[in-house]
Amino acid sequence: MEKYLIYPDVRDNLIAFVSDNDLWTYNIDDKNVERLTNNLGIITNPRISPDKKYVYFRLMTGKSGDSSDIYSIDIENGNLNRITYLCGKSTSRRMYTSIAGFDKNNNLIISTDAYYPFGTPMLFRIINKNLEPLNLGPALTIIYYKNNIILGRNTIDMPHWKKYKGGTRGKILSAKNNDFKIVVDLESNVNSPMICNDNLYFISDHEGTANIYSTDLNGNNITKHTDFTDYYVRNANSDNNRIIFQKGGSLFILENDKVTKLEIDINVPSVNTENRILKATDYLTDYKINYSGNLIGLITRGQAIFTGIKNGPAMNINKLKNQIIEFMNNNNVVVYNYNEDNNNILIYNIDKTLRNSFEFRNGIIFSLKVSPDNNYIAIGNNRYELFILNIKDGGINKIDESKSGVINDFSWSNDSMLLAYSYPETEYYGYNGSSSIKLYDLKSNKKYDATTSGSVDFNPVFSIDGNYLFYLSKRSLDPVSDQLAFNFAYPKITKPYAIPLKENVLPLFSDVPEEFNVNTLGNYNLKNILKLSEVFPVSAEDYVNITPVNNGVLLFYFPVEGSMKYYLFNNGEKAGNVNLFDFKNKKSELYENDVVNYAVSGNKQFLLIRKSGNKFIKKEIESKKDDTVDIDRLSITVEPLNEWKNMLYDTFNLIKENFWSKEKLEKLGDEPYFKYKRLLDKISSRFELSDLMREMQGEYSTSHSYEIGGDLTNIDSVGIGKLGIDYTFENGKYVITKIYNGDLSDENEKSPLLYTDIKENDVIKSINGVTLDEDNNPDRVLLNHAKEIITLEVEKGNELKKYYVKTMIDEKYLRYRNFVETNRKYVHDKTNDKIGYIHIPDMGMNGLNEFFRIFDREANRDGLIVDLRFNGGGFVSQLLLEKLSRKRLGYDVPRRGIILPYPIDSVNGPMIALTNEYAGSDGDIGTHVFKLMKLGKVIGTRTWGGVIGINPKIKLIDDTTVTQPQFATWFKDVKYGLENYGSEPDIYVENMPQNFLKSQDLQLDTAIEMILNDAKNYKKLELS
Repeated sequence: MEKYLIYPDVRDNLIAFVSDNDLWTYNIDDKNVERLTNNLGIITNPRISPDKKYVYFRLMTGKSGDSSDIYSIDIENGNLNRITYLCGKSTSRRMYTSIAGFDKNNNLIISTDAYYPFGTPMLFRIINKNLEPLNLGPALTIIYYKNNIILGRNTIDMPHWKKYKGGTRGKILSAKNNDFKIVVDLESNVNSPMICNDNLYFISDHEGTANIYSTDLNGNNITKHTDFTDYYVRNANSDNNRIIFQKGGSLFILENDKVTKLEIDINVPSVNTENRILKATDYLTDYKINYSGNLIGLITRGQAIFTGIKNGPAMNINKLKNQIIEFMNNNNVVVYNYNEDNNNILIYNIDKTLRNSFEFRNGIIFSLKVSPDNNYIAIGNNRYELFILNIKDGGINKIDESKSGVINDFSWSNDSMLLAYSYPETEYYGYNGSSSIKLYDLKSNKKYDATTSGSVDFNPVFSIDGNYLFYLSKRSLDPVSDQLAFNFAYPKITKPYAIPLKENVLPLFSDVPEEFNVNTLGNYNLKNILKLSEVFPVSAEDYVNITPVNNGVLLFYFPVEGSMKYYLFNNGEKAGNVNLFDFKNKKSELYENDVVNYAVSGNKQFLLIRKSGNKFIKKEIESKKDDTVDIDRLSITVEPLNEWKNMLYDTFNLIKENFWSKEKLEKLGDEPYFKYKRLLDKISSRFELSDLMREMQGEYSTSHSYEIGGDLTNIDSVGIGKLGIDYTFENGKYVITKIYNGDLSDENEKSPLLYTDIKENDVIKSINGVTLDEDNNPDRVLLNHAKEIITLEVEKGNELKKYYVKTMIDEKYLRYRNFVETNRKYVHDKTNDKIGYIHIPDMGMNGLNEFFRIFDREANRDGLIVDLRFNGGGFVSQLLLEKLSRKRLGYDVPRRGIILPYPIDSVNGPMIALTNEYAGSDGDIGTHVFKLMKLGKVIGTRTWGGVIGINPKIKLIDDTTVTQPQFATWFKDVKYGLENYGSEPDIYVENMPQNFLKSQDLQLDTAIEMILNDAKNYKKLELS
């Protein structure tokens, strides 16, 4: 069977390539195939050394392949050698540490962002197993040819975004005597630059499908050499005589304008396709407890399982892909099964016998709840619709639909006649919009408003006796003062409420003794409930769940804390507290702490509580007696080939359901899926599936089409202890050339060496007793010593001293802070402290922090440079632009102290923004709106060009997040034109390699010159 062959290289008659995550060679002459590695991790981007003795390659390790380093292997004897000790950042769509080329002396050159604060690879030469910076600025590849140095800047293989035309599209630069000029710049992506037959070759998709083109060395006379229209040509390399490339998982040779497919036969079984046994708790996505509290049901890695609390068989009901599990009150099990062949609600007996199967044809189910009488199932889907399924006759009735959000928060009354649900009414940027509580009466088929609009009302549930509807509402406004900026926030505004549902039911907190209520309880009275809400007498918290119990409710809430560990894909696990509110004494007391979430049994007597660290307990609600639930004993069998089939379909179906442009979906139809499904039988590893999925995502030619995380390899990455320094290897010694710091008084902003008297130009002689030499550099010796106390032996002049320091695990932030403080000092020094400088690294939590930590100081100078370069995006640009747009209108003048501007923190002078091609997403938007708001001129290069937002809610079965572009961005001047183009600067300035060689930031220098001139003509508001 034909295998999936990728990342080829050629040198004379020898070809190196990757398949099944391993490195292989193929001899063109005798057709001999050899496997050089076996299960090291994920191998990519091999390069054959000029002397054909070695193959260099990038090795990715860690569960999701998020760490990478460069290795070599001796072709003859198989000896493996690790070249770098970087633990470089890596993702399946972009590897930030890679092989860039060879210099004239055949020394290896790599590209890595490991020593730069942003995800922008720079070039380093490997000399004596140490890294020597080339100081040429951002570049991925380098070719030394005759008297030319040819650089590939941003020449990234981008299968996930085909027909890309934004600011970071690949360009090829060339120079003699380091005077670099751009020689290839097409209005589309360019990658794989190479020399063949004295011409410059590359891949581009500027005419539609990616093919191979060439120009002369000056970028003239562009010629097309291949003309494929099915799959993209990718990852091409040349030995100067012929070109090898991959297409559709096969390898091809281009020689003398003739294309030949290589028939490479690999008949070796793959360890990556073998079944594996995994712990069920590692992939848990749903968990429930049955009516009587003696069984639990789980969804783990897409498999549905139920078992006993402590023991008993683990019954695997149905495999791939199950998303939701629910117990009925008769102990039957409901499972939502969703894959290419089925989109069904399945009902099983406790012995796994299938009782009912109901096809669902209305998108993807997000939530379902079975009625207490076992006759109905309420269903909320991704299309903002709410349905009720009649189990007896199979009928499905849509009862409501929202324009603003999913309806997935609902519950049944005890008699199964009412369905209460939270109805989304408006959307609000980045947060929940307003929502109200509605009731649906099954008998009359009528809907009733239970709460007024304008707030966030959610989590409706019925009391144990059925007389009240409880819900949570974000209505108790009580602002809390911000401790850093003049601002207020509302972190605790949620309280529980109660609504009487039946005639003659007294308000819950009426204080009228029950004995005085002689009226007989009547039927439901829903016509007047809109005015009957009554707040619980408890303090406002961040409540997320209310659970009725006998004579009270459980209130689940989270503490107020920072957002950093939960932002984006940081995957922090929130844990909160559950309080018990007693109706009799009207007091709320702690019931359980360290709770991640919980499920309630059908008889309302037991909780299945998930605690931090994936620990579970079963708790009897009334007695508070708890018992450990042994979920760790459960395991699942993973069948990779079946999983991969499901994951490819799941990725496609999520695109169909969520992609923002209905017109593009209709135009492409199902072809993107079937096009890559045809290649599915070729793959032998999870990483190869990633490659297929990225190619399929790329068919939509839209930003933010990502695949993040996942179970790509079982080879763990090993961290390296960091010292927060730069060093060089000189005369057999490791000399400290730079000790990094930001603000010396702030946390995590200084090298651990700054706690000692170690200085720059001192020499590190040994670490942990290991003498440093050519073979043992500091990074190699610090492997597996991250965040540990180590010993350093340091030569200070003629003195040898020993130190104990604690290493860091990552110094990116430290290098970032040094970047910012160095630039700020440079601006201050060049302008005699007249001009302020602020850098905004992203439009997320880091960007907010960086902005507010210094904005008040920098805004009060005679002008302000706002540096948006390398902005990684997010969603807070409008918050920061709002602050920047404040116009100074007056002053607060005290008798003593400092005169303050009104509004506070308004900018005192003109502004200029810096941007570049690495500012993207909300960084694109921030740059563009800075211009739209006429806050000042923008200097730099065109931005990334990706402004279609994402909101992933469903993961693939191995915990992979795949994103679908869902929210397009429109502006009054360019309409939808920011997408796949970017924001143009007012003044184009690009930092070329020659600027980096001179340690010159031409963009910043231009901004300083312009803002000083603007400040001269700026009419400041003077106090008179």
